[in-house]
Amino acid sequence: MMKLLITARDPATALSFEKLIPELLESGRFELRVLCQEPAFQMLQPFVPADTLYAIPKDEFALVLEDAFLRNQFESFQPDAVLTGISGPDTGIDEAVLHYAATHDIHSYALQSFWGDMNQASGALPDTAFVMDDEAIRITHERYPDIENVAIGSIKHIDYRAYDPLKARAEKRPALVESDEVVLGFYGQPILEIAGYFETIEALARQLSNWPRPFKLLYRPHPKETPELQEKTLSLFTEAFGDRVSLDPFLDIKDSLVVCDLVLSAFSTCCFDNLYLNEMAHRPFNASVYLWFEPELISWWQEYSHLKELPLISEELLLSVDKEEEMLTVLEQGLLEETRQILWHKAKAHLPNPQASIGIMMEKLLSDFEKSKRAFG
Repeated sequence: MMKLLITARDPATALSFEKLIPELLESGRFELRVLCQEPAFQMLQPFVPADTLYAIPKDEFALVLEDAFLRNQFESFQPDAVLTGISGPDTGIDEAVLHYAATHDIHSYALQSFWGDMNQASGALPDTAFVMDDEAIRITHERYPDIENVAIGSIKHIDYRAYDPLKARAEKRPALVESDEVVLGFYGQPILEIAGYFETIEALARQLSNWPRPFKLLYRPHPKETPELQEKTLSLFTEAFGDRVSLDPFLDIKDSLVVCDLVLSAFSTCCFDNLYLNEMAHRPFNASVYLWFEPELISWWQEYSHLKELPLISEELLLSVDKEEEMLTVLEQGLLEETRQILWHKAKAHLPNPQASIGIMMEKLLSDFEKSKRAFG
């Protein structure tokens, strides 16, 4: 039996691990220990046995690494390998465990949820990365040639196949809006301190103030957004648009996305989730739009990601507002059936099938484990 230490702190990782961990346990071939920081801990509680799941304080990498608790976890559990999320731009349990594994000759795996993404802040990288598709392999290999990459698809979208987006839209949308209103969803990110991010939100409010269409704006904060950022964002929208603004009322991100006509964000993976919802429907029902025009935000992201372009933009899977003054034109474009059909067909051609992802991942973990056992007798 393979002893696998798993860590998570970000929502994207938790959404994947809530599907992966039960499958690993059910297989009977893994013994697990799961270390989590918030918000991942609360998200994973319903899916992971209590004696397997451990809460870690929301400290930065260095503090977590120095804490005797982490060392005791390794010494008591004696894992054969570790599997972490890839989170950022800050650091925490994922980065601490990668660093510990690297310095103690323990093989490390990491689950990548964005093309080429790696958090280098701790100075440690995984030995193997599970990535979404061939483009993610290309980008990750180009940036980190020493990392082994395995394309598995997107685990967190497995259950999307059991969800009927058009039915959910028909059921949930009427209670929110009048029939002639456009529903805009703005999906926040926890980066108030990054220059250009809040300026992007201010530009959105400024441009929507000049839009003649009747609309309703739903704001969904990121689980890691600070109360300060949530209040600042909601206050800005409310001052500009009054009762046309509301906090997103839905618990499930899928329900939130399907009621929208336009899904807006700086570069949130919620737009990627929305692509999957459209792709699996028998017809498209909305469009994703990145607000990607603030030079300082773009420069920060390029430096952080080591990429020149956002993959979803370069692959033309969604719309992009490249200049603030063109925002309303792009929004109008996103409401056209012709535009939605084009994006829908591209999604069907390019998005990886998530159904086989867990099987591919388990096969790799166990294959490496068996090889290591043979190598060491």
